[in-house]
Amino acid sequence: MTPRQKEVYMVIDEFWRMYGYGPSIDEVMYQLNAKGRGSVHRMINRLVELGHLKKLPDKARTVRPKGIRLSEI
Repeated sequence: MTPRQKEVYMVIDEFWRMYGYGPSIDEVMYQLNAKGRGSVHRMINRLVELGHLKKLPDKARTVRPKGIRLSEI
């Protein structure tokens, strides 16, 4: 995991712990001071491919760290 990917992961993890659901891409962009949605989207998809995050296809705000189960919320 690259340092930037780790930042994205930490933002998503903290958001889940605070609110109980996943952040939008815009919220991740805001936290990271990123300039484009595309780069954040690619990093999230790469973290899903690497197995660090999970998400449901075609559903908003479902990206979450692999260790969090919906039944724990």
